[in-house]
Amino acid sequence: MSEIGKTIHNSQITHEKSGNIVVVAMDHCPAIGPCQGLIDPIDTVQSLVDGRPDCFFMHKGNIKKVYPILAEHRIPFLLSISTATILSPAPDRVYLVDTVEYAAQIGASGVSMRIFIGGTYEHEMVQSLGKVSAECEKFGLVLMAMMYPKGFENDYDVKLVKHAARLGAELGADYVKTFYTGDPESFLEVTASCPAPIVMSGGAKTGTDVEFLETVKGAMDGGAVGIAAGRNIWQHERPAAMLAAVNRVVHENKSAEEAVQEIKKK
Repeated sequence: MSEIGKTIHNSQITHEKSGNIVVVAMDHCPAIGPCQGLIDPIDTVQSLVDGRPDCFFMHKGNIKKVYPILAEHRIPFLLSISTATILSPAPDRVYLVDTVEYAAQIGASGVSMRIFIGGTYEHEMVQSLGKVSAECEKFGLVLMAMMYPKGFENDYDVKLVKHAARLGAELGADYVKTFYTGDPESFLEVTASCPAPIVMSGGAKTGTDVEFLETVKGAMDGGAVGIAAGRNIWQHERPAAMLAAVNRVVHENKSAEEAVQEIKKK
């Protein structure tokens, strides 16, 4: 039965024509505190529905506030089940704060969780990933594992990103979200060596719209199936317009220059 559930839930979060995925990430505040663009989750989600994301992911407190909007617009969501805080003596020690069973109870299409590779507490996070993967199989939910090298001289080094991504795939992730390595050629090394489809991490807010859209295009040209972004979307002065531009790149294979016209005309 889990295969049926995974197939149905995966169809909910992927674009009906391209088969790719554009996810809006809203799991930042537990880790870094209240931030611009996420002060009121209802306002954030409402500002984005016209841009038509394929999926959101967020923690349960926000889901409880925004689910009427998601239901009205038929937008699926993943439950974020892990976090850490920058206030902790060990800010890179990510731990589980929710369960796959609860995700199934509230109608989530799946769960997302973060794993830092290379630190003191890596083993705990990897063990948690294995357990969550098994639970997702049991309940037929999608697992998006956010696999990030952490604490190295260059966390974006292709060898490190490849290793982190492969680990996520080997432990059963349906999608691996990870760092973009800076150019399509090196990122193709990552996607080619990972059995699970890869979603690019949107990262910190970039300087210009074109700059961000060029990274999205680079990731897609490098074999990604989509992007999961937060700050570059909901911190934009016109969030729905930026989201529409991202959709143009991911679902229609447009260039950054073509996609940015979505922002200029809105």
